[in-house]
Amino acid sequence: MTRLRFLPFAVVAAFALAPMAFADVGPAPQVEARVDVPPALLTGLARHAEAFEQMKARGAYTLDGTFEEVASDGHVASTKEARVRIEARRGDPTPRVDIVRYLEDGHDKTQEAREKAASRKPKKDKKELKIPFLASEQPRYVFAVVEHDRNVPTRVRVAFDPKEPAEDAIKGTAWVDTTKGEILSMGFSFSKNPTFIDHVDVTLTFGNTTPLGRAPSAFSFDGRGSFLFIHKHFRGRATITDARVAY
Repeated sequence: MTRLRFLPFAVVAAFALAPMAFADVGPAPQVEARVDVPPALLTGLARHAEAFEQMKARGAYTLDGTFEEVASDGHVASTKEARVRIEARRGDPTPRVDIVRYLEDGHDKTQEAREKAASRKPKKDKKELKIPFLASEQPRYVFAVVEHDRNVPTRVRVAFDPKEPAEDAIKGTAWVDTTKGEILSMGFSFSKNPTFIDHVDVTLTFGNTTPLGRAPSAFSFDGRGSFLFIHKHFRGRATITDARVAY
């Protein structure tokens, strides 16, 4: 089963991770014909993607998240809230996860969540989604510049689509800084939905600054899943603070 592990998000099993797969975070768009992405820009974005992999492996941060199940009439059926501190450990692929607070529909269940987390065994067979701009991932994708920010010409929107849909490949767009070769924000969804998932749309904003470059500061998701006659609508959002390199 594919696990969305752009971040080791311990609260929402499907990071899974506002609605709209192609989120516009900030820039004022200027629609234009699709053009190829300059090789130099792809090289810069590959460096940022590699730095992001280092952030995942060596990072520490605090995550405040909310997960909601939504009933068929649109009202919120249940809410889960959590504050989690995560810190990578040298020589250990599993980060330290400290559940600071966990609530279910307003009821404090922090201790239960800690006990469950302590007894949970790491899954050995798992696929990780990777940012399409990573050098090792780029051959799997087709990229195109689809918009410019009319207020900041050095910011462009790059679309990415896998050549072959797969559960570990995503489709969407990203606003990027052409001068620094950095990702500013991304909006994406699965190119091929995993079992029991009908769709998941995700936005990811890179607003934190670290020694390794821009790091995620917030994300949100909206999705639907089904099993036999059971249909679920879920959504969530989270902010990421205190981002730093642990070692």
